[in-house]
Amino acid sequence: METGLRIFFVWMHILGIALWVGPQFFLAFAWVPTSRRITDARTRVAAMRSITRRFGYIGGAGLLLIVVAGTYLISTWRDYWGIPSDVGFLELRYGWIFTIKMLLLVVMLLLVAVHVFSIGPRQIELLEAQAGGREIDEAELARLRRLSMTLSILTLAITLVIMVMGVSLSIGEYSTREI
Repeated sequence: METGLRIFFVWMHILGIALWVGPQFFLAFAWVPTSRRITDARTRVAAMRSITRRFGYIGGAGLLLIVVAGTYLISTWRDYWGIPSDVGFLELRYGWIFTIKMLLLVVMLLLVAVHVFSIGPRQIELLEAQAGGREIDEAELARLRRLSMTLSILTLAITLVIMVMGVSLSIGEYSTREI
């Protein structure tokens, strides 16, 4: 039963990661370049708003799966790897890798929050105003685009580093060694 639960929660964790990372790649490498071909500004902005909202739902579901599955996996790590309770968490690579992974996760979530609640909405607001024929501050829009792109790339890079760390946690010969 324990092995079955472990398999289920590892699968759930991977599914959550796929739901988080997949849309990031889609937005960066498919949507953004393709959206530039939409000549009608109102249509482009409406599509952008719809796609980013759906990304939020899919990514949010992914993050929820990651947290639920990750909580199970970290709560059972000692039993799974056969680590006695008298061995300190930070005495093993596992503890250090996990701690750094969680710090990176917090940084990534903060960057996502800035993007989702500040940069993104302001950028959409300016694009909608521009599509509606209103005069906007082009310099501010250009700054927001650069900032949005920078945050997106940084978030994706951090996500990929977190994934590498997660994989290293699953290699017992490596992660369960004492430091």
